[in-house]
Amino acid sequence: MEANLRRVPPRKRRVVLGMDGSKCAEEAFKWYAKKIHEPGDYLIVIHIPEKNPVMTSDGSSMTGIEDENQQVTRLRLAQFHELMKQHGIQGTVKHMSGEPGPQLVEAGAREGADFIITGSRGLGKLKRAFLGSVSDYVIRRSSVPALVCRLEDSLY
Repeated sequence: MEANLRRVPPRKRRVVLGMDGSKCAEEAFKWYAKKIHEPGDYLIVIHIPEKNPVMTSDGSSMTGIEDENQQVTRLRLAQFHELMKQHGIQGTVKHMSGEPGPQLVEAGAREGADFIITGSRGLGKLKRAFLGSVSDYVIRRSSVPALVCRLEDSLY
């Protein structure tokens, strides 16, 4: 007697992952790939580079700095694509600018994400109060469930 079994297709989850090129973000990617990635997942890596304010009155210096920033961004986007390829993960890499917390929250909603993953730098309370925390922002403001990965050796 044969059982009437139907194959259940893999779930198709949409996952947004914030990556800025930091070790914490890379570890969050590796954690996702190793622990919770499923074959039907579609990963949307959101790259929002940190803005480093530069004060100069020399226009040519500013142009050079901006060119260098764009080159670094292109390199990181290519690295993120390669990382996904190495792990056999389907998805895309998107570059955004602005404040990382609000951008990740917006991307999660816009992309119809099932959840958002972000790393945590492990800032102490004082630094977090002054600098702000992307992971805190995402957890408190996102309508999409959020998961924060932190390094084992972080401060808290």
